[in-house]
Amino acid sequence: MPGEIFIERLEFRVRIAPDSARFSVDVGAFTQEFRADIGVDSLAAFDRTVDVTWQGSDSRMGHERVTWAATSSLWRKQLYLDVYQGHAEFYADVIGDGDVDSVRYFDTIHDTGHVPHFALTKHFNDKGQTDARDYSSGSPVAFTDVFCPEPNSHSRQFTPPYEYAQVSANADLDVRGGNFIANPGPLCFAIGNAPASQWLGLGLAVKPGEHLFSEYEYLGGTDFALRLNSWGAREIRGLLTTPRVILAPAPDAHAAIGRYVDILVASGLATRPRRMPAPWWERPIVCGWGHQSWQGDLFRIRSSPERPPDNAVYTLCTQATYRDIVEHLDDQRIPWGTLVIDARWFLAGGLKNVDTGRWPDLRGFIDAQHRRGRKVLLWWGPWDPEGVPGAECIRYQPEPGSGRANRPGRMAKFGTPQPGRKLTIDITLPQVRQRIRDQVRLLLSPSGFNADGLKLDHMSAAPGVYGMAFPEGSARLFGIEAIRSCLALTYQAAKEAKPDALVIGQSPTPYLADVQDMLRLGDIYSVRADSVTEEMAFRADMTRQVDPHWPIDTDGWPLPSLAAMREFVDLQPSLGVPSLYYVTHLDTTGEALAPEDYARIRKAWSTRSA
Repeated sequence: MPGEIFIERLEFRVRIAPDSARFSVDVGAFTQEFRADIGVDSLAAFDRTVDVTWQGSDSRMGHERVTWAATSSLWRKQLYLDVYQGHAEFYADVIGDGDVDSVRYFDTIHDTGHVPHFALTKHFNDKGQTDARDYSSGSPVAFTDVFCPEPNSHSRQFTPPYEYAQVSANADLDVRGGNFIANPGPLCFAIGNAPASQWLGLGLAVKPGEHLFSEYEYLGGTDFALRLNSWGAREIRGLLTTPRVILAPAPDAHAAIGRYVDILVASGLATRPRRMPAPWWERPIVCGWGHQSWQGDLFRIRSSPERPPDNAVYTLCTQATYRDIVEHLDDQRIPWGTLVIDARWFLAGGLKNVDTGRWPDLRGFIDAQHRRGRKVLLWWGPWDPEGVPGAECIRYQPEPGSGRANRPGRMAKFGTPQPGRKLTIDITLPQVRQRIRDQVRLLLSPSGFNADGLKLDHMSAAPGVYGMAFPEGSARLFGIEAIRSCLALTYQAAKEAKPDALVIGQSPTPYLADVQDMLRLGDIYSVRADSVTEEMAFRADMTRQVDPHWPIDTDGWPLPSLAAMREFVDLQPSLGVPSLYYVTHLDTTGEALAPEDYARIRKAWSTRSA
C-alpha cells in the first residue's frame, strides 16, 4: 500500500490516503475530507458497505484518475476520483440488478456490526421509515456554511452544516416555507467558511437522459452527505454509472454556481444557447392573476375567517375581467406590451379546452390586442391530469408495507393524494404527446386562437414520489428527466405553431436552458412585509450565473405591501422585463394603488415600452 498521494493544481490540492478510503481537497481557506464511498439504496434495503479497496492511480488524457473497488450488500462498484486542472469529479460504476431508491455520496453504512431497528416495534414509532442517515457515517465537516442556489419562501440560502438543504424538481413545504419557486434550480451546493474568500462547489454532472431523480439533497448533522432520490422507480440492469459530483473551487458562493455551469458547458453536458429574442419579448408584462386574487379575496382580506377555501380566483379568469384590466391600465397610461391570461381560461386542466362560458370570444379578444400592437400569452400547467383518461396518467398507488412513505410537506402543495388518484399525465405516451402538440397548435397558430406564447407554471407538480404507478406502455420518466421531456415537447410545438412564440418557464438549471425562452423569478412569497428586492435580486443573479443572456421575467406576485411594491417597481427594469400583477389593489393587504403609483410604474417602464 503506497503512502499518501498528492495531486497539485493551481487552485487546489488533492490528498489521497489509500489505506483509509478517503481523500481531501485543500482550497486554501479550508481542507475538506471526503469518504470515498457511494451508497445506492433500494426500496427493500439500504446499501451497506462491506469493503473499499485501493486500486491505484494513473495519468489519463487531461486528468489523473484515482480508483477504488467496493463491495456492498447490494452491488459491486468501481469508485473514481478524476482530477482535472480546474476541478475534480467523483462517481461510481455500479454493477448488479435491482431498483434504485437513492444514491448517497461520501456516506457509508458499514455492513460490519449493522443492526437494523427492531421491526416488530415499528408500529409504535416511525412505522418503518428509519432514514439511511440514521445508520450511516458521512464525511467530517470542515466548513461553517452551506449555500443552496434554489430559492425558498424564507429566503434562507445559507445554512449551518448541521441542517438540511435541497434542490428539487418538486414543491416541498417542509423546506424553509416551500421551495416551489424554481424547479429545479442549479444542481450545485457550495461549502465554505464565511466570510473567507474561497469556497468549494459540489455540483452534479449528469449525462442527458440520465436525470432520473427528483432531488439533490445536502444532508447535514455531525457529519454530512449528499443524496439523489429516485423513489425506487429507476432500475439497474447490469451497470449504472452514477451522476458525477463536481468539486470545484470558487472565490465566493455565488461564483461557485457560475463555475459549475462553466464546467458543464465545457464538457458538453449543458449549453448556453445562442438566444435571438424577438423585440417584443422585452416589453413590460401585465398578468391578471394578482387582480383575480384581489377580486376573489384569495388571502381573505375582506372575508370572514370562517370562509372556507374555494375556487373563486379561478372562476374570475373571464373575458370581462381581462377587458376591465386592459381598460383600467390604459386609462392610467401604463405602457405595457404583453398580457398574460392566467389560470383558468380552460374547462379541464389536462385538456386545455377554452371555457367559452367565461371566454365567449377568446380569439376576438386576442385579435383586439394585436390590433393595438400588443401580445397575449396563456397560462399553462403542464402536468394537470384533469380530463385525461386514467390509462394515460401516472397514478398514486403505494404498496402496503413498503417501508417508504412521502413526507407530508412534500405532498401538500397540490393536495395529498388518495390511493388510485391520478398524479400527472404520463409525458412518454404517444397519445399524450400528440394531444399536447394539438393543444399548443390550436392555441397559438393563426388558424386557431392566435395567442403569442405560454407562461409555464406548476412545474413542481412533476411526477416524483413514492408509490408512482406508471401506465401500460410508459417509458417511466419522472423527476428532472420528465420535466425535460415535457418542456422540450411544449417548446417545439410552440415554435412550430408560431416561430416567435414566447415560452416563459421557471426552471433555472443548465439542462433546461434551451427549452425556455425566458425565466420567471416568482412566485415571491416573502417572509418580509417591507421589501422583496434582496431576494428577487438573488434569484436574478442565480439565473445569470446559469446563463448571463437568459431573458428574465421579474414577476410581481404576491407582494406583501404597497411599500414593497413601490420599491420593487423601481428595481425591476435592472433585473429584467418588468411585470405587473396588480391593477387597482393588492390582494395581500387590500391597499389601493394611488395616482403616484401609476406614475411610478410609467416612469420605471419608460425605457422598456418602445
